Amino acid sequence: MLDLRLEEHPAPTGSRDPDMLLAWLLDSLGLVRRRNEAWGDEANQRPLQRLLRDHLLADPGAGWDAATLAEDLGISGTALHHHLSRLHGCRLVASTAGDDGWRRHFLRTGSFTGALDLLQREVRGVLELRLAPLSDWRTGGGGQDAPAGDADVPMRLRVREPSPTSDGMDARTALLADIGMFGDRSVKTGEEVPLGRLVFDGLLKADSPLSLDEGASEWKVTRPRLQRALDRFRAAGMATRAPRLDRLTVILWDAICSQHGRRGEEWLRGKGGFGRLPADVADSVLVALGKGVFDSDACAELFHTVPAEDQMLLLNLLGGRLPYGYQLVGDSGADVASSVIGRVDRLFIRMIRVAGSLETALASDAQA
Repeated sequence: MLDLRLEEHPAPTGSRDPDMLLAWLLDSLGLVRRRNEAWGDEANQRPLQRLLRDHLLADPGAGWDAATLAEDLGISGTALHHHLSRLHGCRLVASTAGDDGWRRHFLRTGSFTGALDLLQREVRGVLELRLAPLSDWRTGGGGQDAPAGDADVPMRLRVREPSPTSDGMDARTALLADIGMFGDRSVKTGEEVPLGRLVFDGLLKADSPLSLDEGASEWKVTRPRLQRALDRFRAAGMATRAPRLDRLTVILWDAICSQHGRRGEEWLRGKGGFGRLPADVADSVLVALGKGVFDSDACAELFHTVPAEDQMLLLNLLGGRLPYGYQLVGDSGADVASSVIGRVDRLFIRMIRVAGSLETALASDAQA
């Protein structure tokens, strides 16, 4: 059964060190979970890395039985079973029955690049199947242009094949659990609704970006905990930070009134940015300020013809700050699925390129 964790790390561009390239590939496939196993000289001696480097990659055409591997690596059968199970779960390694009764483990397709190419096709198919219901679940309507994903957030995603669900677990909860939106905790029947499910339902229904304060108040959780839940959706490519344009005119009204009281009309026309506005809008705002009838409703009415980008620039010149919230990527469920699959494809392109460099480096070392 496919069970894979994908994690985005800075690619080792230009490196020809086989150990560094292999360590990056293992980290990107989520096969290194503990932080003290991060890259470093000690990483080269990890059993998992030696298993691949000295056996499966050194002789891709051969099959290795568990007894030989355990003896060569100097680890227990239980530890070896753990490592082989993870390699089988992420589809890098397959096995077949040998004539002597031992199962022989080998690198799929006989090469790292081939195994990753095959894995990419399988992962893409599983994700397309699992994310297809998004088109039916997406009920919220974006009141602004469809936002793109957060490209600066490293991707982190779990990919699992569909499996039988526990009694009482619906398809939406099963999907979120299988793609890692609940963290590392498992969901049990009878438990309270996980926060990740509440967040996802809230994002589906929201007509505008959801703020941390709104979510923390509605779901009775702390801001840090809610932040972590939202960050998991961002790392998966499902959600993004977006400006609260629904609050733009209210905050703009507050900034204009504040600066008018402090610095006056002349400053607003100059450094305050009113000179960038259409003359009729600027004059109408200043007249309303002078008469004391400029409120949030009047601000919304006067600025309805001014593009949101120009309003945001004016707010910046006035020293105001537009809050950000969180919403699903794009304006449809298909956009969300496309964002997730696109990020996964880009990571696999890098992994296949690095795997090619790894095999070239190993071949050069073998000939030397």
